Amino acid sequence: MGKGYGGGGAVKGPFRRMKKSLNVLIIEDSEVDMVVLLSLLHKGGYEPDFRRVETAGELRAAMREQKWDVVLSDHMLPGFNSSQALEIVRAADPDVPFLIVSGAIGDEMAVQAMKAGAQDYLMKTNLSRLVAAVERELIDVEHRRARRSAERALLAQEEEFRIAREVQQDLFPAAPPVLEGYDLAGNSRPAAATGGDYYDFIADPDGGLVVVVGDVTGHGLGPALLMADARAYLRTLVGWKPRLTEILEKAAGLLGDDLGEDRFVTLLLARLLPATGDWEFINAGHPAGCILDAKGNIKAEMVASAPALGIGQMAVPKESGRIRLEIGDLVLLLTDGVLEAHSLSGEEFGEQRAREVVRRERARPAAEIVRTLLDEARRFSEREYLEDDMTAVVLKRIT
Repeated sequence: MGKGYGGGGAVKGPFRRMKKSLNVLIIEDSEVDMVVLLSLLHKGGYEPDFRRVETAGELRAAMREQKWDVVLSDHMLPGFNSSQALEIVRAADPDVPFLIVSGAIGDEMAVQAMKAGAQDYLMKTNLSRLVAAVERELIDVEHRRARRSAERALLAQEEEFRIAREVQQDLFPAAPPVLEGYDLAGNSRPAAATGGDYYDFIADPDGGLVVVVGDVTGHGLGPALLMADARAYLRTLVGWKPRLTEILEKAAGLLGDDLGEDRFVTLLLARLLPATGDWEFINAGHPAGCILDAKGNIKAEMVASAPALGIGQMAVPKESGRIRLEIGDLVLLLTDGVLEAHSLSGEEFGEQRAREVVRRERARPAAEIVRTLLDEARRFSEREYLEDDMTAVVLKRIT
């Protein structure tokens, strides 16, 4: 390998311009032509470390043994040509600039070479733009490599989110429990790959069913992890058979350290006793749920009676709300992503629209009501993406 090819006196003193190092691989059978190329690079401000190869075997060895800043290739060499050289170079390094420097290459061949991945071609009879071409390609290759690195990072991040989403989806109920005389369903659609919304159906030891809908502020991986914590705590607490007020108070204490100072969790907890239809509930800073009767009228609202978890000192009411579900009654629980979905003009989907959709669709199965409601909120927003997670749960007493 050669180093520092150049002629003439160097400029001395404090104003001497430092030459830029350049690892250049030259595919050339003429030593005279090689000297011309190196001299031009030196005059253009480069201090080239170079290696000259003449055969395909030498080229493969050179690509295997070192990383090159630029490759300069003659078109016709004994035994192979620039097209074959380009294939060898690209197989070893897809980004390194490859410039053809030829005494005789037709326009058609040059176009084919460019389509195959060569960056430029120059005629040996006119090398005035050699240095400019090298400088341009050195800048472009940095951009290509940065873009390639960013794409790899993005793909890796997307894969991480895909895995996280699969894990999170596994935390949601695979299917609602089958309760004689009832039809219930839930669905959650995250705004990002993962979300902070949460719903669950938890059987308690006394034969009741605890229904939970929650929302961690924000969306993405952080809220999703907090949601997983909330789920684990609530499932454990329900197994201890305390009242809903006790579950809420203990959950607030357990989640306090996880939430930190900049996040909070809203929760609506309810317990159904299937045999009697008794429905007990408590709302901690969550959007109000509602119960519609068989005619679609509002029978009851489940408004917040406690602050969201993580906002100040938890003040849990002594008693939860209670009501008895009759045949034909329908319970609707939502997160604010449904209610606050807004059109491009800024109008919100809102509570009234949500309830009207459910009122209109109330004769259909619970799963279809949930799907229709989320679909209509999504269409109302007039966007291809969700701005916030959307979750809905519907429970109907049918006999």
